[in-house]
Amino acid sequence: MEYKLIALDLDGTLKDSNNQITPKTREALIQVQKQGVKIVLASGRPTAGLRHEAKELMLDQFGGYLLSFNGARVASAKTNETIYEQTLTVEDAQKTYQRAKQFDLACMTYKNDMIYTEDIDDEYVCLEAKINDIHKNKVSSFIDILENPIHKVLLTGKPDYVASIEAEFKKPFGDSLSIYRSAPFFLEVMSKGIDKATSLDRLAKSLNIKQEEVMAFGDGYNDLSMIEYAGLGVAMENAVDGVKQRANMITKSNNEDGIAYVLSQIYKGVEY
Repeated sequence: MEYKLIALDLDGTLKDSNNQITPKTREALIQVQKQGVKIVLASGRPTAGLRHEAKELMLDQFGGYLLSFNGARVASAKTNETIYEQTLTVEDAQKTYQRAKQFDLACMTYKNDMIYTEDIDDEYVCLEAKINDIHKNKVSSFIDILENPIHKVLLTGKPDYVASIEAEFKKPFGDSLSIYRSAPFFLEVMSKGIDKATSLDRLAKSLNIKQEEVMAFGDGYNDLSMIEYAGLGVAMENAVDGVKQRANMITKSNNEDGIAYVLSQIYKGVEY
């Protein structure tokens, strides 16, 4: 099978435990792009949080894509043009904020490639800014700055506390929103039905690429949908068991250049 589109999760997949893309993995991905394969970085991060990795892999030069907010937006790495997006309404974001205050959760969203929050000193807000290398902006009223497009509202709290209140927090929303923990201290709120597979499918169709021509690499539960969707779904050796069980293949870990290992077996000129 000729795979024309490769989707890559970042943390635990593309990047090693030192938060780096290793030279071997980078070279392998450059080589497949030279053969016309399109690369899409697929992450829960905001679009701005993918810019360093996109530049390192030369996605702007090769015409790659950025699937951010777990699929709420897909954009061209070269032009930043939006290919697909599904956003929260201002009303839903307001309701999320009001619910967050009832549970004493810090609340943030993204605008102009920056974080906006009332809780600028919250340790997990600071962590989110550091992970994505983006600035924080303190606002006096979170509700007053809400305007479309709103791709995600992120809530934070101590891990044990977030785990204990997650089910209760969700009750008023029913199935109208996608709400889940992406990390022990993060509670993500997005439009209903958002996942990596749905957005990856939209991108593939826009490029006239068949589902069976898509390859996806991942390690976490938020990667499961695209692992199952792809013609070749690859789990890293360090992936959670649920992803390994549903993948077509298990490769070496993110610290052992697992991506390069698979690509070397499929594409000519790629070394491991």
